[in-house]
This record gives sequence, C-alpha cells and structure tokens, in this order.
Amino acid sequence: MINDVIARMPPPQRRALAIGLAVLAVVVVLGVLLVPVWLLHTRYDEAIASLEDRLARYRRVSAQAPEYRKALEQVRAKDGRRFFLKNTAANLAGVELQEIVRSAIESNGGRITTSQNQATRDEGHYKVVGVTFQFFATTPNLQRILYSLETQQPYLVVDTLTLRPLNAFRGFRPVAGQDPELNVQMDVSALGFPAAEKAGEKGAGKAVEQSAEKTADKTADKTADKTAATSEAPRP
Repeated sequence: MINDVIARMPPPQRRALAIGLAVLAVVVVLGVLLVPVWLLHTRYDEAIASLEDRLARYRRVSAQAPEYRKALEQVRAKDGRRFFLKNTAANLAGVELQEIVRSAIESNGGRITTSQNQATRDEGHYKVVGVTFQFFATTPNLQRILYSLETQQPYLVVDTLTLRPLNAFRGFRPVAGQDPELNVQMDVSALGFPAAEKAGEKGAGKAVEQSAEKTADKTADKTADKTAATSEAPRP
C-alpha cells in the first residue's frame, strides 16, 4: 500500500522523500553512535570536576597541618600523662593505686582494716583500675583524707563512700573533746593506659608515651576529617 502511494507521487516528491529518509537514517545512526560517547564524556567531566573540587578542599585542610602540629605540641607540653597511673600492667597499676590511697588514709589519721583490688575494666582507650578500702577515721580525719585524694596526681575518683557509726545505740554521747570514729568503706578508681604489645622491649615509660602520642594524632585526624566533611556538605 505504501509502495502504491509512493508510485503515485510525482518524481520531485519522491526525490524529496528519498532525501528526507536518507537524512533521517544518517541522524539515527549518528545518534546511536555519538550520544553514548557524549554521555560518557559528560560523566567523566563531572567526575573530574568533583575530584578536583575535593582535592582543593583537602589541600585547604592540609594547609592547616602546622596549626594542628602546634596544638599537639601544646598538649604534649602539658604532660597529660601525669593524671594517669604510671604502670600499664593491670596488677602493677592496682598496686600503685593501693599505695596512693593507703598513704592518703594513714597519713591523715585513718586506721585501715582491709583493702582489696577490683576487677580492671575497659573504658574507651583506657583501663579503669579500682580498689576497695575499709578503715576507721574520725569526721575531721575523713575530711582530710578525701581532700588528699581529691588533690592527688594521678586523678582519683571516689566511686562509693559508705559511713557507719561505731556507737549507734540510743543514748550514746561522745566523750567531750574526742571525735567519735566512723567505719568507712570506700571504692576508689583511676585511669591507666593499656599495656602496649612491645612494652617489655621498650619499657613502660616509652609505651605510655607512644599511647599518648597515638591518641593525640587520632584526635587531630578526626578533626581534619570532620573539617573536610563539613566543607563537602552541599550548600542550599
């Protein structure tokens, strides 16, 4: 039917139709060949532009490296390790904490009855070492003991404090000029660095220093990552 319609068309129209079909075929062929290439180049151009923009952002962040190094040096200069237990091994850290608490109690008039180490537990990158002491002390002496623990280095935390009067019966009156004693049970804890794998080869002091430096470096890296992520966030 289409052939009959074309046959009845005058020669000029048939030539125009043939030229139009040829042009359409060429356009279709070019579209099939060139459109994927154009889309591929567009995708690569966008990817290159995105990577260049990200690289520029990272360069701006890396330009802040001297400031971060200066901040790290300031942190190291403050010697934050003095606020932690010196020993990294759990048993040695427990003994160290026991000696500190024992000295605070006995030097301020307390009489120790029992002491016991608690199980060491993890808290982030650090170890929590705890001890339990039971002792007798008057109220003024207990005040001095707590003040001594509060001002200690490394930092100590009194987790629990239980006080029981020795003479709690009705009608008891303390002797004039003599403070009654209390039965005190106290749990004290402190933070310590975890033991390094090669602490025996390089010494405990070197292991503690490396742990502190790694913690500071990780803090700086996280700050840089957050800065880069904030810079990459799309703006409204």
